Amino acid sequence: MKRILSKLVHTASPEVCMDVAAWANERGCLVKLLHPPVIDEVRPYVNDDRVAREEFATHRAALERAQTLVTIERATIRAAVGFVELPDGQICYEGNWWLPYLKDHPAYKRRFALTRRRLNDNVYSLLSLWSSEFYHWFHDVLPRLETALPHLPTDTKFLINSNPKAWQLDSLMAFGIGPDRLEIQPDGTHTRVEKLWFATPVGHSSLGSGVVIRRVVDRLVSYFGANSEDNPRRCYVSRAKAAFRRIINETEITPLLEAHGFEVVLCEDLSLADQVRLFAKTAAIIGVHGAGLTNLMYCKPNSFVGEIRINGVPPAYLVMARQLGMRFSRFEASTVAIKRGQVDMRVDTAAFREWICHYLNPLKQAASRPDEKTSTFAS
Repeated sequence: MKRILSKLVHTASPEVCMDVAAWANERGCLVKLLHPPVIDEVRPYVNDDRVAREEFATHRAALERAQTLVTIERATIRAAVGFVELPDGQICYEGNWWLPYLKDHPAYKRRFALTRRRLNDNVYSLLSLWSSEFYHWFHDVLPRLETALPHLPTDTKFLINSNPKAWQLDSLMAFGIGPDRLEIQPDGTHTRVEKLWFATPVGHSSLGSGVVIRRVVDRLVSYFGANSEDNPRRCYVSRAKAAFRRIINETEITPLLEAHGFEVVLCEDLSLADQVRLFAKTAAIIGVHGAGLTNLMYCKPNSFVGEIRINGVPPAYLVMARQLGMRFSRFEASTVAIKRGQVDMRVDTAAFREWICHYLNPLKQAASRPDEKTSTFAS
């Protein structure tokens, strides 16, 4: 009996709405254009990179769709992942990046919420798949908010995950959103909203809008008083304190980096304000594919971005760096397994030395075009 009940609870399969703006137009709901399709903002920066081309092809439909703001009455926000259930029971796809991610998620399959509540307010949800992770917050969540904010009622409440991180709260202050305007969405809770203001994504995660990201950057740099006029710095973003995707022989490459003027930075030891101020005056940033490398967004155009990565990671930093006018190169490391689904990496020090020497000398000369071909060094 217990097994039967569990199957009943966890095997729902609601329909998925792939285009909420079309759904809203059919029902006479308010639909406002926020940003045009990003396909032409992305296309120039993916042609010479196989992984980026594949990502572009997979998510082309999302890139061809304009960003809109839709008002939905009696919507339900499901769990901390923030799935939007429309009044007719469909689950909104947009903001969840790939259909299998949505359909495999427990919040999609679960028929009944552990807790239900109602908010009789204007509500904007800051929740989406992975929205509480650093990269996705700054690349996905805040650009949506940037374009939507001028059109929201002044009494709007903002739905956010439980135990929001300091950098989430600090960044929201730059948008004029303080703790008094936040509503916590605990996991397992379904929240019925009187009126939901839903902004669709600006493109796709890893394939967004450089124009809107620049607006977010300008807002944060201004709010935190970052100054880019000081002597430019070179920063190596370490993942030594991370749970995975660490460089196991980092002590071997650190002297090479320091010899070229790099300082080792552990972003988790810095406040958001300190990160913004540091990277706003950084002319070269090297780091492993991960949260800390997101800070490249604060670097000035013509800065150098070097990504250390392994096969299988998306081209998020390649596209963002190029859109913001930076020089980009990646260094391929070798994989060292830790446990299922998580890996560390090893860097060939000789190849790394060649890579860093190849790119650091041109920093003192005229910078190459940001759309130059990707250069990849393999260890």
